[in-house]
Amino acid sequence: MLSQTGFVAVPTAADTWTTIGTETVPTGVKSIKKVRFGVAPDVGASATSIRIATVFRMRGSGLGEQDPHNFVGPSGGHGTTTDGAVNFDALWKEYDVDIPVNATGTFTVEVNTLDEAITAGTVLYDVIYSDEAPKAKNSMSDYVDATGTTTADAWATGATFTVPQGITGKEPTMIKKVIVGIGIDQGTSAIALRLASRMRLTGSGIAESGTHEFLGPLGCTAQQGGTPVGSVSQQNNTVEYDVNIPVKAGGQIVAEQRYEIETPTASTFIVGLVYS
Repeated sequence: MLSQTGFVAVPTAADTWTTIGTETVPTGVKSIKKVRFGVAPDVGASATSIRIATVFRMRGSGLGEQDPHNFVGPSGGHGTTTDGAVNFDALWKEYDVDIPVNATGTFTVEVNTLDEAITAGTVLYDVIYSDEAPKAKNSMSDYVDATGTTTADAWATGATFTVPQGITGKEPTMIKKVIVGIGIDQGTSAIALRLASRMRLTGSGIAESGTHEFLGPLGCTAQQGGTPVGSVSQQNNTVEYDVNIPVKAGGQIVAEQRYEIETPTASTFIVGLVYS
């Protein structure tokens, strides 16, 4: 088993793909079996608010399948006023994959911080190879994102997937994993929030009838003492489900979002699908 890692300082501009590293596929390996992506934010020591909503992608001739492979990364957020402390732990996301590779080919790993840049910190990745040929029909993955709704207790459209068509005979026929991430931004004053989210998938790209609804991240932030003092944070606002939902290659799937009772002041809603 061979593995490679890389890191880079976080991008200073939101909604821009930034290269973390470029890898050359080692000689003798035939597939990537696991990938991990993480972020270590540096929120500073002054009053501030940071929304964490990350996505990653891998692309290049070293990968023998879909280009690019898109993955939902860690999500969360924090707000700090004049006093207090805040910490984030385990802001990383891992995927079991089965991506064919071309030995000695290259690919880049890139990160995008959606809607708001984490202006200081580090992002990292880890790629685990195998000398075994891929066993899965495909290992395609994608994401969509949308501005979080500010209307509670109602379904709101997020964004639309197009099920990839891929190579003939290897088109996706199933969704095997659903990922939901939320990056929150409560600002530096009104930072009390009950986060109760849901997501659902609809559309002709789903090849079975019935509902496909999922709980999203759940949590709370609360600031005590009247006058805003202190810090609050939410971390690990990314949840995933192992599923078996049949799909139609080339079809459309709409991801809808919903917050119950109340909504974040501002947020980013991300949905990821991993196909098979």
